[in-house]
Amino acid sequence: MLKSLSIISVILTAVALIPPALAQDIEAGEKTFKKCVACHAVGPDAKNKAGPILTGVVGRQAGTVEGYSYGKDLVTAGEKGLVWTQDMLASYIEDPKQFLRDYLEDSKAKAKMAFKLKDEKGRADVAAYLATQSLAGTDDPSAETETETETEEVAEIESAMTIEEVIAAQEFTEAFLADPANFEAGKEIWFAQCTHCHGFKAYPGKAPKLKPAKYKPTFVFKRVYKGFKKMPAWNEVYSVEEIRQIVAYVKSPGFSP
Repeated sequence: MLKSLSIISVILTAVALIPPALAQDIEAGEKTFKKCVACHAVGPDAKNKAGPILTGVVGRQAGTVEGYSYGKDLVTAGEKGLVWTQDMLASYIEDPKQFLRDYLEDSKAKAKMAFKLKDEKGRADVAAYLATQSLAGTDDPSAETETETETEEVAEIESAMTIEEVIAAQEFTEAFLADPANFEAGKEIWFAQCTHCHGFKAYPGKAPKLKPAKYKPTFVFKRVYKGFKKMPAWNEVYSVEEIRQIVAYVKSPGFSP
């Protein structure tokens, strides 16, 4: 009897040590993946950008997306047997160049991807999210929540408008700009996405230094929504409301890149 209880105790302890539900990691990974969308896309209609599409990346030989021009060292890694798993992806995005140097045992190997994600949990979450992005698709229409349906309806209305119509429709009241909720939401997006090019560590070179005091809110919205020169149009990544929240943060007295 005591032996049986001991075995049960061991099993319960092991279960308690199992990581939280994968769904939670996937949700966090989808959010963290927004840091990657300037260069990568996922989904059935995804196209190569500055980086290759990542739909179906887990289980795929490295360097084999059709139509994308990879660096030669990543292609070589694929030819030598590198197939992306969640663990491999998590290791790669920590430091792409070092990953290839270790994998190929070549101290001169290079990676086209310069971005590094140092947060260990963030890397694991992104890899878990990408594992759900199969070529066959994983969406279950019956799983849509009411909130998701409402969001899609808003997106449909916005998509029926031209870019210029969306921009022209924006009004920024003092109450909106001063709302702490908008400030915090905009700040979160800013530090997750925008500081790669506009943060202090990015200067000089990647993007011009910002001078928020000189910008009208509608000007900031237009730049983020529509894009400008090398800056991508973020309307494909963030909703109108999220871009408005970015504006609220940039125009706030507490703004700091």
